[in-house]
Amino acid sequence: MSFLEIFQPGLKHLREERDRQKMLVVRPSHGGGAPMGIDLDAGKATIAVTPPQFELDEPDAQDTGPA
Repeated sequence: MSFLEIFQPGLKHLREERDRQKMLVVRPSHGGGAPMGIDLDAGKATIAVTPPQFELDEPDAQDTGPA
């Protein structure tokens, strides 16, 4: 209990609620697989990255410079 909680009882409620939410564990009930390859039990996450596709601008043979 802090000194301020004596004069503002709402702070005690906020502190208790924050502590409760830190301990709260929500388990999904739908039974689906892990989203985006995250496996918390194994401690692994798979991230799929697609390579960027570059378009090369080739100068035309007639183009000699700015007009």
